[in-house]
Amino acid sequence: MAIFRDPGPRERRLLGFLERRRRASLAKREEMDRRALPRLFRRRAIVFTDMADFTLRTARDGILHFMMMFARALEALGPAVRRSRGEIVKVEADSLLMRFDDAAAACRGVAAVEAALQRHNKGVPENEQVRFSYGIGFGDVLDLEHDVFGLEVNLASKLGEDLAKPGEALLTPAAAAALDRATLRKVVAYRVLTFGRNAVPISRLKL
Repeated sequence: MAIFRDPGPRERRLLGFLERRRRASLAKREEMDRRALPRLFRRRAIVFTDMADFTLRTARDGILHFMMMFARALEALGPAVRRSRGEIVKVEADSLLMRFDDAAAACRGVAAVEAALQRHNKGVPENEQVRFSYGIGFGDVLDLEHDVFGLEVNLASKLGEDLAKPGEALLTPAAAAALDRATLRKVVAYRVLTFGRNAVPISRLKL
């Protein structure tokens, strides 16, 4: 089974590398990985969103109502993402994965998306309104045409889906550390998360 459907150039490059890595001896793989990093990875800001009450609302109104509502909301926020020089990489159920060139752009993008959703919600019935929570990460990620992989992607997903409340944007330590002074003034300490033996300080963007 193929990993990607209709892979683009970056995805084909990755697939070729993975096949060479599979055939290589265990002793050579670490060096192969080190040499491949500049060609496969890029420094990106990642935003992962989650929609409030997805399961409850789907049970109440049905999946077709959700898909109609979500598609309409995407039409409203798509221009906000593009104006912030971001890209919606993919849609997963009720979540969006977006990428930006830097952490400050990601913060601007989140603020623009939240403002667009608030405008959208004023014009639709209550059961068609959409609220997002947001997780923001930044670092070297496996940057492909149709997906993004890496630790900061995982952390952004964790923050957006499991920790942030609707209308709240949380940043990983790497994302907060990469902000310019002006954007950093909009960020406050949130709490410390523990992953295994690691303590991770999380920040919140004031929207």
